[in-house]
Amino acid sequence: RRWRHTQSPSRPHFDCAPNVAVGQKGIVAPPGVTLHPIEGEAFKIKKTKIRGEVSRGMICAEDEIGLGTEHDGIIVLDTDAEIGADANKYFDISRDTIFDIGLTPNRIDAASHLGVARDLIAVFAHREVAIDLKRPSVEAFHVDNHDLNIEVVVEDKAACPRYSGLTMTGLKVEASPKWLQNKLQAIGLSPINNVVDITNFVLHETGQPLHAFDAEKIDGRKVLIKMLDEGTPFKTLDEVDRKLSKDDLMICNVNQGMCIAGVFGGGDSGVTEASASIFLESAYFDPKTIRKTAKRHELNTDASFRFERGADPNITVYALKRAAMLLKEIAGGSISSEIVDIYPKKIEDAQVKFKIGRASRRDSG
Repeated sequence: RRWRHTQSPSRPHFDCAPNVAVGQKGIVAPPGVTLHPIEGEAFKIKKTKIRGEVSRGMICAEDEIGLGTEHDGIIVLDTDAEIGADANKYFDISRDTIFDIGLTPNRIDAASHLGVARDLIAVFAHREVAIDLKRPSVEAFHVDNHDLNIEVVVEDKAACPRYSGLTMTGLKVEASPKWLQNKLQAIGLSPINNVVDITNFVLHETGQPLHAFDAEKIDGRKVLIKMLDEGTPFKTLDEVDRKLSKDDLMICNVNQGMCIAGVFGGGDSGVTEASASIFLESAYFDPKTIRKTAKRHELNTDASFRFERGADPNITVYALKRAAMLLKEIAGGSISSEIVDIYPKKIEDAQVKFKIGRASRRDSG
């Protein structure tokens, strides 16, 4: 029998994959390779002994190399797979360079690719190297028709100072193209479908969380941003039935809640392969409100991580246009409404006060 060994920093253990057979071809991680599984911490393969036999590597399952969630058996390759070839060549995965930065809680402005680019530009400017920040252009954005208009009402403007959205019709929800899947997998995300993947892509690119609702599930064709009664039941995307607090901000239709604002979507309003039209949300929520809700329900999502630390309130429309244009390119369809942008009181850009004299004294000391 052939054995594979699975290691973790806390507890090594050994098991026999149930689908291992003589003559198979699979993915082998030799000693010295660091694996980054779907769940848990990264771990390094080491030469070891298993039941008296020397183990010079590990035959891998999907989840152990970040390709999927399957862990019941090893990956079995086609018989014509090239022996000794890199796994990325076999699976047609592009090589990339990943920069892992140490992000402190006060630097949520750097929790995106554009945010990190801004910091790099500042460093180069200090070294008298002129570099411009070039965001993907949204100048070609335009509304195709007005076939799907959805009214938006913000009832709690303190908890939701800005809310932007638009509709799209004629979409084909399916697996994302390989390039998009590769981009997401490179930063540890699992591809879901082209609509959800694009919202995640734009989130990490710009720092602005987005959410897509199946427009057919928006009863009354009206979106209401408000609090619901204490104890209102709500099932989230993870199929957990939760009891809402009267202080939880919700995105609702005329009959029920659809999403815990800025934290987690609902199980009944999300986009599926059957969806053909969507309402795309790009908003700014009060950090304190989101922080308390996320803690109350023990939910830590990419969206809540940014909202509770203070996202950029003045980027919502740009991110909305960026996502809509990508959706047209990848999922087809049309932009079928004007952009709704409820922003009654503009939030001015943050200013950092800096005393040159104090900095000079520290530098000379």
